[in-house]
Order: sequence, then C-alpha cells, then structure tokens
Amino acid sequence: MLPYEINGLPLHILLVHFVVIVIPAGALMTAAGAVWPAFRRKLGIVTPIVTLLGLLSVPLATNAGEWLQQRVGATPLIAAHVALGDTLLPWAIAQFLVSLVIWGWYRFFAASKAFPDAPVRRVSELVPVGGDTGGATRADARPAAPGLNGSAAAASAAVTAESAAAPRRRASLAVSLVVSIVLIVAGVGISAGTFYKVVQIGESGSSAVWQGSFSENPK
Repeated sequence: MLPYEINGLPLHILLVHFVVIVIPAGALMTAAGAVWPAFRRKLGIVTPIVTLLGLLSVPLATNAGEWLQQRVGATPLIAAHVALGDTLLPWAIAQFLVSLVIWGWYRFFAASKAFPDAPVRRVSELVPVGGDTGGATRADARPAAPGLNGSAAAASAAVTAESAAAPRRRASLAVSLVVSIVLIVAGVGISAGTFYKVVQIGESGSSAVWQGSFSENPK
C-alpha cells in the first residue's frame, strides 16, 4: 500500500476535503442540468468532467482512509465510518454515467427546436455559364466564380449542396420527451442519493474523530 501522507499528515484528510466539495458540486450540476436547459447548455461538458473528477477521487480517499485506519486505534465509530465510505463508489459511478448520458443525449440525439436552415439549391437547378439554356435563362441560376468555367462552378456547388444536405439525424419530439423525463428522474434521484451519501459518510467521519474528544464546557 502506498504511503498516503504528505508533510507528516495523513493524505486522507486532504482528499476528504476534495471529495466533499467536488462530488456534491457534481450532483447539484447534474440535477440542475437535467431540469434546466439553459444551465445545461451553459456548462456543456463541464458537468461530466466534474463528476469524473469526483469519481476518481473516491478510491483515492478510501484507500488513504484504510491506510490511516491501520495506524490509529480501532473503535466502533471508525469501523462504521470505513464501512460507510465503501458505499460511496457506486454512487459516484452512477453520478458520472448519468451526467455523461445527459450531456451526450442533448448534445447529439435529442430533437432540436432550432429554426430550419435556409433552403439549399439543387445542383440540377444550376445553369452553367456559357451552356445551352434552350433560349431561356433560369431565375435561380448562379454565376460562375471568376476564373472558373461552367462545369467547375457546378462541381463546386455540388460539393457544397451535398455537405449541407446531410444533417445529423436526431430523435423525434415524442422520443425526446420520453427520454428527457427518464433523464430528469434519474439525474435528480441519483444526485439526491449521492449528496445524501456524502453527508452521511462525512457525519460518521466527524463522529469518529471528535466524539468524546472535547469538553462541552470551556476550560
């Protein structure tokens, strides 16, 4: 086991402070992003990154806690705190996964309510400059760019039209509504459970350290 100490102090003390800040912050960001579209768009991928940092910090904190447990006197309160600490990792994993799914769903798959794009001219509607128009000029014909003949201009327009005519496929509004409801329930539920678990573990750790170690009356 690695020496989990720094400057003569147990590293568990420092890691715990990181955990109790980052994981609740990630839980609040996930819950808010699940129900608040503007907040979700503002943060973007920041929420999954924060929950990932929280997830990575959990095994470090628990390993450092086990290292410290072997170097302090065993008490029922410490044993209870260690047992509770081991229950945080599944919640941290679920928190990261649901935040990642929420970000990915709305970023790539959910139905978009944006205004439709401007119409794209078809290549067949283009009339090359200098070509045979049958005695009539099409109203939507485009002039060729300077220095290009008619066929080169048509080929260039074809590439532009093909690239613009292939938008990313997204889910329908009905499917998006159902998935959004599921993600709201999962995001808020897992965030609330994770937040409560951090508070529960922190309270047990405080009891293990301070209960019976100070006087209620000043000396």
